[in-house]
Amino acid sequence: MTGYARAERTLRGVNAFVELKTVNSKYLNVDVNIGDAFSELEMNVNRLLKENLKRGTVKARIDISLVDSDDLLQPDFGIASSIYNSLRSIRDRYGLAGEVSVDSMARFKEIFKSRPSEDLGEKIWNVVEGLLIEAVNRLNIDREREGQNMSLALNEYLDRLETIAEELQINSEEMVLYYRDFLKKKLEQITDSQLDENRLEQEVALLAEKADISEEIVRLVSHIESFRGVMQSDRESGVQLDFICQELHRELSTIASKSKKLVITNLSVEGRTLVNKLREQVQNIE
Repeated sequence: MTGYARAERTLRGVNAFVELKTVNSKYLNVDVNIGDAFSELEMNVNRLLKENLKRGTVKARIDISLVDSDDLLQPDFGIASSIYNSLRSIRDRYGLAGEVSVDSMARFKEIFKSRPSEDLGEKIWNVVEGLLIEAVNRLNIDREREGQNMSLALNEYLDRLETIAEELQINSEEMVLYYRDFLKKKLEQITDSQLDENRLEQEVALLAEKADISEEIVRLVSHIESFRGVMQSDRESGVQLDFICQELHRELSTIASKSKKLVITNLSVEGRTLVNKLREQVQNIE
């Protein structure tokens, strides 16, 4: 589900800001933007978010600044030595004036590595971890509010599906009479001779049996009840609801393929349209 949350704090010399944005997605995708200086914390952030969120595309932005610290940047003396010697070689070869100074060396950013000490890294993570938990809690409250609105829409779709199931049942009860009239008219169009009533009844009975949709209607109603039951549970239900939607769609498709009665076909089409709307919403549910 979509959601937004932010949290910020200054603690023990660490200024930290956390922003979380989520958009709908069938799976969980986490994108963390924490900056190069503190990239070592990215794995911890990913792990915490994946432990607390199950679906959606999550974008996490984390800004960190230090009030006072002299152990964040560490010089890479190997690279510094190589740059120093290279600059002196260039000066000597071309007869250039001047000495290799700190100012000239400082222009090479490769010399300095953002490598917090173990103690500093732990202090920063303690602050960031607390902010992430706070932001996730706020995010879940925001997503729960959206979930309540979604629940109203889902129940409206289910109410209409239940009505469609009732109408399907009513229209299927007169199936024998419908097929009797249907076959009789067809036969009258192709023959002028008197109809064999016994043979007609046999064909009607056979056709009505093949077109019987009573079992599909029973399963359709059962799936609707299951859907409502799963919605009311506290467990993660998105995957299960998606599976029930597939079953609802299958029953309605079977009904459409069995019956040649226009009203039943139209009800099946409307039902499948509603199920597709259900599935679109269900993709956003954890």
